[in-house]
Amino acid sequence: MANVNTATVNTAAEDQAISYPSPLKEFWQGFAHNKGAVAGLVFISIVVFCALFAPIIAPYSPIEQFRDHLLTPPAWSANGSSQFLLGTDELGRDILSRLIHGARLSLLIGLSSVVMSLIPGILLGLLAAFFPKWLGQGIMRLMDIMMALPSLLLAVAIMAILGPGLVNAMIAIAVVALPAYVRLTRASAMSELNKDYVTASRVAGAGLFRLMLVTVLPNCMAPLIVHATMSFSSAILEIAALGFLGMGVQPPTPEWGTMLASARDYIESAWWVVTLPGLTILLSVLAINLMGDGLRDALDPKLKRAA
Repeated sequence: MANVNTATVNTAAEDQAISYPSPLKEFWQGFAHNKGAVAGLVFISIVVFCALFAPIIAPYSPIEQFRDHLLTPPAWSANGSSQFLLGTDELGRDILSRLIHGARLSLLIGLSSVVMSLIPGILLGLLAAFFPKWLGQGIMRLMDIMMALPSLLLAVAIMAILGPGLVNAMIAIAVVALPAYVRLTRASAMSELNKDYVTASRVAGAGLFRLMLVTVLPNCMAPLIVHATMSFSSAILEIAALGFLGMGVQPPTPEWGTMLASARDYIESAWWVVTLPGLTILLSVLAINLMGDGLRDALDPKLKRAA
């Protein structure tokens, strides 16, 4: 009997000695295990910092013109000037200042378009999952029609109807991204509806909106968060493409795609006016995609079990 009591005490002591990490710590451990995701987070943090404090960090105004320094090469080039670290464009505007201010606009458009597509996409996806017959079928057929069109073509068509501009560009990108959120939410919700905790909530008398928003939705958020990260990078690419086509943000407002559009005539004579905005877009999209991979590793329970 004494041996049994001793074993019980030892087991209790071992349970107390084991410290389980908090959900936040467990998430960070899964995220930090992906070194590429950490590198992407560092780069995006720098971009966000530059966007928030652009008026303080940027050496000049993004629309200020230096007529005596048209197409000045970067400072490390033979004919460069230390006054302009990354050189100037065809109108004598400092490229570094325009890239820093352009980060603010590109991140704002990307984040706004993600929110504008995520919220209605979740609501439509939940409705399609809870009412799978006529309402769900109607919603999904509409999403299929939208997904049948190339995303850039659909965005251009929407911009042709609404007209160029910042707000219209956000709306166009949000509409293009909407079907993916609807399909992902519907698939995740339908996989949850047959589980025991949903049945228990129904038996307990939970209403429709409580079942949707409180019971089912939180268990669908992990894939939605990962997809939102990926669509954020897609939004940056699409706003750059619209700006390059002259249908997005209008000059002289600094935006990375607009900078590319205005510099395409100088691609052979002044490589920096095209290369530097393009490289900024490339690195930003790559960093966000790496972060998305890290979020998937941290949030996907299947990957956690495999690890």
